[in-house]
Amino acid sequence: MNSGYKKWHLSSTTLIVGLLLNPFISAQEPTTSDAITNYIRAIDTIESDSSAYSRELADLYLSLGNAYVTSGDFAAAKRAFQRGMQIERVNLGLNSLAQTPYLFSIAETETQLGNYTESQAALETLYNINVETHGESSPAMLPVLEQLLDWYTDSYDQLSRSDAYKSLIVAEDIGERMYRILSNNKAINPSESAEQYRKISHMHYMIARHLEEYGEPVESGFSINNGQQVRSQESSSHMHFRRGKAALEERVKSLEQQPDASMTEKALALIDVGDWYTAFAQRASAKKTYNLAYELLPDDENGNTQRQALFGQPTLIAYTAANRGQTTLPQDLQVTVTVLSSGSTRNPAIIDPPESLSERALNSIYKDIRNMRFRPQRVEGKPTKAEIVLPYASQQADLNLTRK
Repeated sequence: MNSGYKKWHLSSTTLIVGLLLNPFISAQEPTTSDAITNYIRAIDTIESDSSAYSRELADLYLSLGNAYVTSGDFAAAKRAFQRGMQIERVNLGLNSLAQTPYLFSIAETETQLGNYTESQAALETLYNINVETHGESSPAMLPVLEQLLDWYTDSYDQLSRSDAYKSLIVAEDIGERMYRILSNNKAINPSESAEQYRKISHMHYMIARHLEEYGEPVESGFSINNGQQVRSQESSSHMHFRRGKAALEERVKSLEQQPDASMTEKALALIDVGDWYTAFAQRASAKKTYNLAYELLPDDENGNTQRQALFGQPTLIAYTAANRGQTTLPQDLQVTVTVLSSGSTRNPAIIDPPESLSERALNSIYKDIRNMRFRPQRVEGKPTKAEIVLPYASQQADLNLTRK
C-alpha cells in the first residue's frame, strides 16, 4: 500500500465519521449508543460505495469495537476487532504489522470474556508477526515487547491466583527478552530505555511479592510462543530482587558510558536503585545509594530545587502500592501514616472512617498501607521520619501526599 493511498484512506474515513459525529451538527454530544449507530452507518456507506474489504473500513471497525467496549458488549467488540483485522490481512497480508492494534484489542476483550487461552493466542500471533518482520533480537522489538509486558502485568488483578502467577511467569520471559536486547545494543539511548528497565524491575517486584504472599504453585508452566513451554525455575523473592536490581543497575552503567549524560539523569537512575533497595527493606544499601544521588545533583539553585522535589517529603514508591487488595470501599478515604526514615510505614489511621466500613475492609486497607514503601524525606541531607496524610481512593491509591 503506497503512502498516498494511506493518506486518502485516513482522510476519507475521518470525513465520513466526522460528518456523523460532529457535535455542531448534533443537538448534543453523542452517546455511546449514538456512536455505535453512527459507526455502523459509516461502515454501510463505505461498503455500498466501494467494497466489503475497502481498507478504510478497518479503522471504522476498530472504533466500533472500542465503542462496544465502552458499552460493555465485549462479544460484539471482539467481532468488530476481528473483522477489522481480517480487512487488514486481505489488503496487506497475513504478517502485516497493521494487525497490531486489533490483536491487542482482541486479547483485551477475550480477557473480559474470561477466555484467557484465546487472549494468549492473540498475543502470540502479535509477537510472531513482529518477529517475522524485525527478527527476535532487533531493538525494533522493544516497543511490542514493552506493550506485551504491560498487558501481562496489568492482567494480574483480573485473574485467579493460579492464572495470575502464570501471567507473571510469561511477563518474566518477556522481560528477559527485553533485557537481552537492551544489554546487547549499547547504542540505544539510555533516556529512551529508562522506562523499559523500570518496567522489567517492577515485574520482578510483582513476582517477589506474589511468592512471599502465596508461594509458588506446583503447576506453573505456560505457553507463550509457538507452543514452547515457559516454566519458572525454582524461584525465590531474593532471586527476583537480584534480577530487578540488575536491570536498574544496567541503566546506571549505560548512563556512565554516555559522555553527554547529565548529572541529573545519573542521579535519577541512582534514585531508582535506591527505591528498589527500599522496597526490599535493604536499608543500608538504600541510604548509601540515595546519598550518592543526593550529592550528584548540581550544587546550584536548580539542583536544590530538584533535591527538594525528590527528597523534600516522603515519596511513595508507586509499584509497592500496585496490585493491592480488591476491597470495595463506599468512598475515598484519608489516612494518617508515619513514614519512618527507612521508608516503611507505621500507625496508619483512617480520618473519620465511615460507619459502613467493615472490619475486614479496614484490615485490608491497613495491610495495603503496611506493604507500601516510601523514599524517605531528607532534612539537611539526612533521612528523617515524617507524618503524612495519604489519600486512599476507593479504586486505587492516589499518589499525591500531604504533610500533617
